[in-house]
Amino acid sequence: MKQPVVIEKQDRIALLRLNQPEKANAYSPELAIALWEAVRRIRWDNEIRAVLLLAEGSIFSGGGDIGSFRQGIAAGTISDVIEDLSAVLNTTVLAIRRMEKIFVSLVDGVCAGAGIGLALAADISIATEKALFVAGYIGIGAVPDGGSSQAVIEALGRARAADFFLTNGRIDGRTAAQNGLVSRFVESDRALEEALELTRNLSTGPLRAQALTKEVFAKMAGLSLTEYLENERQGIIEASRTRDFAAGVEAFLKKEPPEFTGE
Repeated sequence: MKQPVVIEKQDRIALLRLNQPEKANAYSPELAIALWEAVRRIRWDNEIRAVLLLAEGSIFSGGGDIGSFRQGIAAGTISDVIEDLSAVLNTTVLAIRRMEKIFVSLVDGVCAGAGIGLALAADISIATEKALFVAGYIGIGAVPDGGSSQAVIEALGRARAADFFLTNGRIDGRTAAQNGLVSRFVESDRALEEALELTRNLSTGPLRAQALTKEVFAKMAGLSLTEYLENERQGIIEASRTRDFAAGVEAFLKKEPPEFTGE
């Protein structure tokens, strides 16, 4: 039986692939649960240190599954459907952002609605010339979810984010990189190779320092400068206690590449 989400392990990395191209990798109840279970497995797999999130087919994600919405409306249970879907989506996004593993996302096609929240939950995001970020929500009378509005506001500012969502806007991959919506732009014919190389390189990094850096970023919103500076200070103090920190300092002094163990 074909799985809606597939995990492929390669040494210290995992490829986490949305695997329903025939359904535009839409965020259906089936895919939502499968993705959450996959993310949860990755979280507790100590052999995995970095993850590449990508999708099978020409569409990264078509957003919410309209068929599920239609059925919910017909049955009078649409609020329950949306409540359950959004809860799983939020849990998944939070897990990606908070776990002690680096996530890279590769968007090589249309990325709409809930797909935006998933793609931009990654620590580093890559888009190609085939990527097209489509707001999607207002087109069906819906509201952004899954952290998509926060991610777009952080990248584009409130005014351009409002324009994007309220006009059901579209942003191509090159423009997304230029405007800071994604981390990098890579040509499609070499995107997978570069994304894999990046993920492998990240998997050899100082695991605890990487996790603490993610934590600093996650706490940034709403903090005063004083609070943020203290948050950073506590992070670097904790990182300094790791073996990787000592190895990194020693390698720097010897002008050698560091060999991190994740300890």
